[in-house]
Amino acid sequence: MPIYLCLLEWWHRLPKYPAMASLSHRQGWSFAVLIAFLPSLLWARADKDVPQATYHTGTSEVRVTFFATNQTNRPVDAIREDDFAVVDGDLVIRNFRSLTRSDETKLDVVLLVDASESVASNFHAIADQVLRLISLNRPGDEVSVITFAGLQPEVICAADCSDAATQAKIRSLTPAGATPLFDSLAFSARYIADRHTPGVRQVLILLSDGSDTISGKSAPKALDAVIGAGALLYTVNPNRTSDNLRASFALQQMAEATGGRSFSAHEDAADILQTALADLRASYVVTYPLPSHEAGFHSLRILPKHNLSLRFHCRRGYFYDEGQ
Repeated sequence: MPIYLCLLEWWHRLPKYPAMASLSHRQGWSFAVLIAFLPSLLWARADKDVPQATYHTGTSEVRVTFFATNQTNRPVDAIREDDFAVVDGDLVIRNFRSLTRSDETKLDVVLLVDASESVASNFHAIADQVLRLISLNRPGDEVSVITFAGLQPEVICAADCSDAATQAKIRSLTPAGATPLFDSLAFSARYIADRHTPGVRQVLILLSDGSDTISGKSAPKALDAVIGAGALLYTVNPNRTSDNLRASFALQQMAEATGGRSFSAHEDAADILQTALADLRASYVVTYPLPSHEAGFHSLRILPKHNLSLRFHCRRGYFYDEGQ
């Protein structure tokens, strides 16, 4: 029997999902959603190794920042309340308190650069990407550079990296040592949190092959720190051969868990920055009453109601802290 038929039977046996059919009155919606979920179902085993993204709230309202892309992976500028529904845990949310444009207009970009031995063969290209990203910075936006290798990360420059001395330092970096990727993600999250400013979108661009050889922090803890800082993670894998598919997939899943995106070495720095800017301009904030006061993790997903070619990008969940 074809796998999609097996999955369809499994879908109909689930008692909690028939409510999803009410998202649209068109026949076949449940099957379309099943098809949309097929990649997630097929990768379910691999997802066990991918950390869950979390956001902590103790209020009676959930706020979700998101943007949508079309079938060509381009941001969609105009979104209405009737275009989507939020699946919060097992509940389908269709009635919202508000849907507004995000008030974030500027970028605070942190470039987290792998300078360890694992990327030695690609480091020249990585340094070129970093310098190009710095040169493309818009007036009013800020860029910081943090490198990691050995036992700990190092802040190369903060907010303004355009001076000649900083650029010379980046060019002179020699990749060596172990790879503390997860520790460096957590470090960068603290750095970003300390710089938080209203109206500024904080973006963490990670240039790494996804390997970690020495971190004390786990992948879930590191990603939780990034989400807690409110940043979007964009990952760039400099490995053109994709030898380590597991690490490449983990990079993609981590980025998507924050509402960000993943890129390959074949994409230019200008494309990466322009994508972050386009995502910023297309972002919305939806709010709705907290659907359940059960303490712990609440998964999040935004699904299209009518145009099934739309894909919605947001964090994958939040923690409700009852005592806050």
